[in-house]
Amino acid sequence: MIAACALGQAALAVEHTPIAPGSKGTFRGRPSVQAVRVENAPTLDGHLTDEVWQKAQPAGAFLQSSPKENVPQSQRTEFRVIYDDDALYLGIWCFDTNVKNRVAMNMERDGSMKYEDSVIVVLDTFLDRRNGYSFTVNPNGARSDSLISNNSYGGNEWDGAWMARSRVYNWGWTTEIEIPFKTVSFDKKNDTWGLNVGRNIGRLGDRGGWANSRTSVRSYHISEAGNLVGLKGLKQGLGLDLNPYALGRFREDRVADDSDLLGDLGADVRYRLTPSLTALASVNTDFAETESDRRQVNLTRYPLFFPEKRQFFLEDAGIFGFGGVTTSSSRRSSESSETLLMPFFSRRIGLSDSREVVPVVFAGKLTGRVNDYNIGLMDAVVDSDEGPRNAFVGRVSRNIFEQSTVGFLTTVGDTNSDELNTVNGLDFKYRNSNVLGGRTFVANAYALGSYSEDDGGLEPTWGANAKLYDRNIDLEAGVMEIGDDFNPALGFVRRRGFRRYNIEADFIPYYDEIGWLRNSRHGYDASLYTDLSNDVVNTHQSFGLMSLYLESQDLISLKVEHMSDRPDEAFPIAGGLTIPSGNYDWWSVRLLGYFGINRPLMLMPYYKVGGFYDGSRQRIGFDTRYVPTPKLRLETGYSLNLIDLEEHGDATINLVSGTVKYSFTPDLFVSNLIQYDDLSDSIAVNSRLQWEYRPGSKMFFVVNQGYVDEMTGLALQNFEVVAKVGALFRF
Repeated sequence: MIAACALGQAALAVEHTPIAPGSKGTFRGRPSVQAVRVENAPTLDGHLTDEVWQKAQPAGAFLQSSPKENVPQSQRTEFRVIYDDDALYLGIWCFDTNVKNRVAMNMERDGSMKYEDSVIVVLDTFLDRRNGYSFTVNPNGARSDSLISNNSYGGNEWDGAWMARSRVYNWGWTTEIEIPFKTVSFDKKNDTWGLNVGRNIGRLGDRGGWANSRTSVRSYHISEAGNLVGLKGLKQGLGLDLNPYALGRFREDRVADDSDLLGDLGADVRYRLTPSLTALASVNTDFAETESDRRQVNLTRYPLFFPEKRQFFLEDAGIFGFGGVTTSSSRRSSESSETLLMPFFSRRIGLSDSREVVPVVFAGKLTGRVNDYNIGLMDAVVDSDEGPRNAFVGRVSRNIFEQSTVGFLTTVGDTNSDELNTVNGLDFKYRNSNVLGGRTFVANAYALGSYSEDDGGLEPTWGANAKLYDRNIDLEAGVMEIGDDFNPALGFVRRRGFRRYNIEADFIPYYDEIGWLRNSRHGYDASLYTDLSNDVVNTHQSFGLMSLYLESQDLISLKVEHMSDRPDEAFPIAGGLTIPSGNYDWWSVRLLGYFGINRPLMLMPYYKVGGFYDGSRQRIGFDTRYVPTPKLRLETGYSLNLIDLEEHGDATINLVSGTVKYSFTPDLFVSNLIQYDDLSDSIAVNSRLQWEYRPGSKMFFVVNQGYVDEMTGLALQNFEVVAKVGALFRF
């Protein structure tokens, strides 16, 4: 009863404290908030009743970015910032007049909270308006973090050592965040950081923020952040992190009648050479904890793309990004969206061309900033059957203008060959978030050349694209050319010997007068592929007739597509079919929906029907997610392809997956992924237990099983058990 009374008094104190001058949210501009130094750290329990919180003035008055702009957010939010010798602390009060209907379905680390109640804290620790850190917390205390590189999302594979606790009350919910100074890089001479705080209200699809809360501004657009002032006397220690691990592994291959049991030791060592430049060395790098690849069906004559999932290579990966060439339009379906080119693709290191694991003996990285220069250097040694092989990548870019860069990339080595291979390139990225009345304009231009010792020639590749967008329009155009023999051994190329010309245009009206409809999207995009003589090879047109975004946050989309293709030789596709050479032209219609994305039961049906080369194709997909409690998450996925080629046969291809995740706490969860397809008639099961037993220190227990469907039933083909324990020591 005493605790309840104290809580009530604290809540009332916050509610009636006037907002400090200059700390109100802004539609355009940079608000400021004062960080207050305290002698004693608050107790990290989410209650926010410690007296130290009363030493800081509250900031708040968040403005809505969606569904409306430049109006107060529907529920009030306030936050305060304090710090001591060791860490920065944020206390955030999320008032809610209907808190019992909050949406908080996530408890796991780095789970998606886009459609849930959550708060997002963004820090620009060097005040360069380009790079920083993002921290997300929901009412369950689930945490997600990511790096921000040049105003782009850097992926959530960076796992910083920080903590957060949340509490729910009848007037709303609170979260208390602790970010140790040893976790982030900063210049101790600076007393001002960039800061933005955003809030999502899940049931309403209401998104808002403290600084520059516009629909076109994403949380990772750190150029739009406000100012956190008053940071004095910050210390980072020696800047040395030691992360050793011990591993035990048992493997059994019943097909080869082979098994082995082994143990190993390894370590990651991270040292800050300067406040903004970090060196990382990894000895006996192991990726046993990495989630299995999702199975894909290939119905094209080009290779599939499997994304990088290994944390060592994904951390600071944004600094190696080149030319904007890996970006793809968010409005395209996953089926038509293509990763055409990545001049550096870290998955080439430690995996063979057939995706077999090759041991990484040593890997080292140097990443960070020196004045206006962004630097990324990486070197890795892999242990192949022919002996050790080396791979090196270097990336340097210079900040110019307010948000733009010009840079250089080089890669040297081939982990799958003894032949010399190198790629070199220049790129320029221009970004301005305030053109033509406040729209955002982004343009990229790049040129690359590859040299391979086996063919002895220099093969060029180049491209350029531009994008203009705001709340109501989204326009893009680009051109790309990849040479016949362009061969980046440490990169990814989907196809060679072509030019691509593409345009995209979307119109996004909002409907304030219609109660059930928030906005819609209507657009057209086209891609024209030619050979290097400009003879047409294939085309793709997409007519986005309508995408309806409902107030319930459900989505219904109808699209008509036109395809043409002129293969000059026959090629095989999945299902044992072969497409003969010839000229093909066909249409298709696609209908999809997302229902319940912010509710416990989510349904995602998908149907596409139409032509396919000289025949027809139907694709039926149905994904579900059910969260009966934040601790338990059930997901299923089903995809059926029905292909009928008039003179060349037919195929039925089924792909099924299921996931079960249980989170005991936000720091301890177990997950099981099961996948089946009737092309291989095999089942793969990946089971993982992960426990972050203290910030930055993790334990993993992984079981992989592979079954093949035989006439007598399922037979175990391979089996693997891995136990890995790591610890973090900071100096």
